[in-house]
Amino acid sequence: MTASPTVTPAARRGLFTADPAQRLRPGTATREWELWLAGPDSTLLEMPDLATALMAAAEYNAMTIDRDEDHPPQPAHHAVVLNYGHAWRREGAARSGAGIAVPSLCWTARCSICGDLVEDEFIPHHDNAEAASADAVGSRGWGELPTGRLVCERDDQEHEEARADARTEDRPEPDEDQFALL
Repeated sequence: MTASPTVTPAARRGLFTADPAQRLRPGTATREWELWLAGPDSTLLEMPDLATALMAAAEYNAMTIDRDEDHPPQPAHHAVVLNYGHAWRREGAARSGAGIAVPSLCWTARCSICGDLVEDEFIPHHDNAEAASADAVGSRGWGELPTGRLVCERDDQEHEEARADARTEDRPEPDEDQFALL
C-alpha cells in the first residue's frame, strides 16, 4: 500500500506580499512602468504608461498561449506589469460583475452604394434600425431611397444616380386635369 504525500499550499514568491520590505522587485526601481517578460530569458521593457503596459501584457500573454500544436512544448512565459520595479496590482477588490460582458444587439447605418458606415470620431450604435437610419438622414445629411436604403454624401456617379432615381421616384405623377406650369 502506497501512502499519498501530504499536500501543502505552494509558497508565494513575494510578488504581492503585504509587507513592502518582503516584496520582490524584479524590475527597475526608477522606472514608473515596465513590462517584465518572465521566463527562461527574462526581459524588461520600459512602458510609457499603465494602459500601454496592460495592453502589451495582454497581447504577449495571449500570443504565448496561441502557439501551433506542431511546436514542441515551451517553458512557461508570463508578462507582468511592473510599477517602480514591483508587480503592479489594482488597488481594492474587484467589484462584483467586473469583467463580465453582456452582449447586446446594436445597429449602425451603412451606405447601400459603397458600404461606408456613418462615422466621424466614432461609429454610432443605435437600439434599432429605424434610429440608425434617422440619425444618418437627419444628423449626417445622408439620403434615403424610397425602398428605405441609405445613400451617403459621396459625390461620384453611382451615388448621384441613386439620388437622382430617388428624386424621380419621389415626384408625384402628373394628374390629367392639371395644367403644366411654364
